[in-house]
Amino acid sequence: MATAVQSGSIAPVDAGTTIDTPASSTRLATLDFIRGVAVLGILATNILQLANLPGAHRWLPLIGEPALADKILWALNYLFVDGKLRGLFAMLFGAGLVLFMDRAKGKGVNAYWLQFRRLFWLALFGLLHFFLFFEGDILFHYALFGMVAMFLVRLLPAKWLLIGGMLLYVADSPLSSLDLGGWARDEARILALPADNQERIDYLREQDEFVAETRAEGELQAHGSLPEIVAERVEHRGMDPLYDTPFMIMDSFACMLFGAALFRMGFFSGGWDRRKMIRWGSIGIVATIVMCLPFIVWVWAKDFPQGLNVFVFYGPSHAIRLPMMLGYAAVLVAMTPVWAATGIGKRLSAAGRMAFTNYLGASMVMAFIFQGWGLGLYGQFMRPGMELFVLFGWALMLVCSPWWLARFRYGPLEYLWRCLTYWKLFPLRR
Repeated sequence: MATAVQSGSIAPVDAGTTIDTPASSTRLATLDFIRGVAVLGILATNILQLANLPGAHRWLPLIGEPALADKILWALNYLFVDGKLRGLFAMLFGAGLVLFMDRAKGKGVNAYWLQFRRLFWLALFGLLHFFLFFEGDILFHYALFGMVAMFLVRLLPAKWLLIGGMLLYVADSPLSSLDLGGWARDEARILALPADNQERIDYLREQDEFVAETRAEGELQAHGSLPEIVAERVEHRGMDPLYDTPFMIMDSFACMLFGAALFRMGFFSGGWDRRKMIRWGSIGIVATIVMCLPFIVWVWAKDFPQGLNVFVFYGPSHAIRLPMMLGYAAVLVAMTPVWAATGIGKRLSAAGRMAFTNYLGASMVMAFIFQGWGLGLYGQFMRPGMELFVLFGWALMLVCSPWWLARFRYGPLEYLWRCLTYWKLFPLRR
């Protein structure tokens, strides 16, 4: 591909592993494969908010009296999925920032300006995603933080990025635990009071009012038209993407930083000893499981009270998740040469190459299935039923991604993003 500044316009840079570029010899198969795993895993988390009331993932009884299967699936998601795959996705985004800018600089292109243009369009995609389909969008924050991270990943030594990113991520745990732990303690004290105690009565009444208000909001999702749903989001949640930004600094932004650092240190490109990566990655995964289990037993034994459930989900979660997140990355990197060569591995790699399309596409498909302007199935399923739609979404990604890429150079939204970034049309068909 042309890679210089020609006639005053920017010619495309082969960004290798970024999600808006076609397959080529410069792609890192590792990032494609891991990204495919991550984008499938994100749907397993998002399905709760796509199919039922916001907050159901952090307080199980919000959507109804949980059966044993609901509790088991909650525990499995808490152990292996919640926050881990989203964090892994953010790590890969940070790695992609470094790779894109390194390639751009090597080709004589203004890397910062080109990256800014890409992130500007990504932010717009994220806002459209938020208002049209899914209030849990991550792309807007990726774009905002990417505009800061693109300077840090070029200016700071990798070691500083790694340590700083991890410390920033883990620092969320004591801060959140201090706040939410107080709620959990007060709740435990109140619920231990006699049934006719006024403080206990008031607390349960406020909780019932919260449930009623949340379920009333869900009625619009279940029965409203798309314009009505969008209008409600604009009126009542129009500033949420900005308001939520500070809370994501210790989440997505931190993951981007240490993901970028690991990329610069050769972690994703096979520069580390594979056996050690598997060993230490496995230790990290086991460490998180061991730390998670007492919290699962605790909240399960107390029958999922709201304050405790929220504390367990948000309080110490970052410090607990980090070993598994890094463990997943290490094991997947080390095993990519083996796993990515299998039939399912090739499909996962294709899903990773189309991660942008698959992430947004999953929200579009699930919005059609669940919201009132589509099939209107919102709120009709508890957790086991929702998992069937997760499997359906996975099947779509794993079947459609390789089919599409066998015929076209880019995923459809990757192609649109690329054309907008360079402000020119590219060949699409192979």
